[in-house]
Amino acid sequence: MLKDQVKMTKDLQKYRKKIDKIDKKLQKHLEKRGVLVEKIGKVKKENKIKITDKTREKEILGKIKNTYVKKIFKSIIEISKEAQR
Repeated sequence: MLKDQVKMTKDLQKYRKKIDKIDKKLQKHLEKRGVLVEKIGKVKKENKIKITDKTREKEILGKIKNTYVKKIFKSIIEISKEAQR
């Protein structure tokens, strides 16, 4: 029993380490994306363009097959629209 728990703990640590590496990259890219979103917001305001672009949203979400990832991107899109207001 103890042996199984030790293996499980090692497996969890291994997987969490991998997730930490991915999270670090995601954070870096999301920060870059945020800067671009703000720039897009300025361009839209200057040119009186609506913030919501359903065609663009469908384009982005249409490329994503994984339900989990699609949910994340829907959230990213909503947060991006908030940042542009």
